[in-house]
Amino acid sequence: MSHKKITAAVGVALGMLAIAGVPQSAHALSGNQTLHPDTGASGTSLNIGTIWQNANQGGYWIKFKGGAQCTASYANLDYTERSLAEEDFDNRASSIADYNSCDTALFQYANFLGDRSGGADGWFDAGDSGNYNLSAWNDKASSIQWT
Repeated sequence: MSHKKITAAVGVALGMLAIAGVPQSAHALSGNQTLHPDTGASGTSLNIGTIWQNANQGGYWIKFKGGAQCTASYANLDYTERSLAEEDFDNRASSIADYNSCDTALFQYANFLGDRSGGADGWFDAGDSGNYNLSAWNDKASSIQWT
């Protein structure tokens, strides 16, 4: 069985567990992932952002790590993730957090196409210690940028 088929099977199984009301701890190790963004400073020492399946940091998650803190300027991108489908997380994010001075923008489609999320400036600032429930963007994100 290919890696993608196994990943899809695990994702379906996790979704069924969540629907059945199984506590997070019963499936956390199978669904949680730590990844490196497609682009940005290499390294694994700093948390850049985390996305969760459910509101209030619930369900399984993906944590993105990089090698440097984000810059203060919106003029340049520090990190990007072109497609959440590769991680079986396309249109599944319900809450986010960002860390190390990063702000987050979500996009409707892969490769940063379609509608863009964020506040008045186009960026969510979920904060280093908090999280942001996506509300209108619940289960709509397909790619991410951090700056």
